[in-house]
Amino acid sequence: MKDTYFIIIVFFMSLSRPDLVANNIQISNVSLTNDSTLSFNISWDNSWRISNAAPYNHDAVWIFIKRKDCALGQWSHVNIDTNVLTHTVGAPLEVYIDGKDGSVAKGLFLRRSSDGVGNVSNTAVSIRMSALPVGEFDFRVLGIEMVQIPQDSFQVGDGNTSTGSFKDGNSSNPLWITSEGAISAGSAPGSIYTAVSTYRPVALPAAYPKGYAEIYCMKYEISQGQYVDFVNLLTSDQGAARQSKGSTTYRTNISGTWPVLIANTPHRAMNYLAWTDFLAYMDWAALRPMTELEFEKICRGPGAPVAGEYAWGSSIITDAGPTVQNDGSPTEGVSNTITAGGGIANYGSGSLSSVVRGPLRCGFAANAGTTRLEAGAGYYGVMELTGNVYERAITTRHTAGSGFTGNLGDGELSVAPSAGYANQSSWPNQQASISSNSSVSGSALRGGGWNASASYHRVSDRSYSYYQSGQRGLNIGGRGVR
Repeated sequence: MKDTYFIIIVFFMSLSRPDLVANNIQISNVSLTNDSTLSFNISWDNSWRISNAAPYNHDAVWIFIKRKDCALGQWSHVNIDTNVLTHTVGAPLEVYIDGKDGSVAKGLFLRRSSDGVGNVSNTAVSIRMSALPVGEFDFRVLGIEMVQIPQDSFQVGDGNTSTGSFKDGNSSNPLWITSEGAISAGSAPGSIYTAVSTYRPVALPAAYPKGYAEIYCMKYEISQGQYVDFVNLLTSDQGAARQSKGSTTYRTNISGTWPVLIANTPHRAMNYLAWTDFLAYMDWAALRPMTELEFEKICRGPGAPVAGEYAWGSSIITDAGPTVQNDGSPTEGVSNTITAGGGIANYGSGSLSSVVRGPLRCGFAANAGTTRLEAGAGYYGVMELTGNVYERAITTRHTAGSGFTGNLGDGELSVAPSAGYANQSSWPNQQASISSNSSVSGSALRGGGWNASASYHRVSDRSYSYYQSGQRGLNIGGRGVR
């Protein structure tokens, strides 16, 4: 039986607040130690777990496994043993299985077992796989950096400052989200509402994720390297459907053809993601899309909303231009001075977009010693929620969105005759036409993109809360949650 390994390296400079600094994941020395156990070493910098100070959370790495049938040459997802005791990991880590996949486990989290801050260095991990068929296989271990978003009440809306801002009935107050219970829509107190009917949400059933419950969120937007890895591990017809090279004019730098696509700037955020591309990646990685309400929780946390605020909690924003440093490298960043009291984002009609015109490296503003404001980070340490590329989310404005139940991807995509699509119940418009600007009814765009003006980047801005285009957009990417 063969064994191979796959290394994901995501390099990000550290920040002064420990919950903002995990980076540089490396998975190495993968080996098959018996017929069903994969062993490897994992390292990443500036890991954290903090229980005695805000934001009371931790980082983690979502680990999942793909296997290739050497006879057929096709990759598929590997289930792992649901019993946490069958997996081993060295200090300071622990294995966490969230139980959200039912009777199977599509992956597991590696996280600190107790409070602490610092590098995880070359830690040994063994994962027991489940129900492997007889055959000869190659294996690849993949990891995605995640941030825990704890269970907590929070508020949506910013006092009617932002376009389409949520509010508490026909008042000017933000709406409290205090449970995962159903939320009525309308002007009555306690209902979700907006001042302008164009952006008005529908009633949200109990199954629609409200953001109150704990989730894990990708710390960074899907990178060009991650997307290329995804496409290369599909079948030929699935890969043809999902291959998106974008344009070097707008900083998508992908060459080659399936199954040897190459991301020449792998650390840069992926743009040109259609709704179907995004959903397929979520399904394949055993994640799911976030909802509009979850987006605001991930940005704002439990704090009181600030009128017109961006992800870092103030209403002052600095364009990331004018000079890009180390362009295209793992340390790509910018040199602009940040306005006092504000944060930084790749946005708008300023000098960066007029010169560079496209996304920057995931975590581009995170340098040694930077604060949450200077790094442009959300409350919990999630990066680029404001700017770079638009975040894709499940809308609250249409029943196609409100019917979303938060079910997770299973690691597999559809096969012929319609190959390469997500196929999860409740996920809206999974086979939307990629050539149509009106084929999607369940999606929203939040957080702004590199060429959008400042107001679109506000946490509560819902200008695109009902985004119907199925096309690949030069300023659209996304990230997943679980």
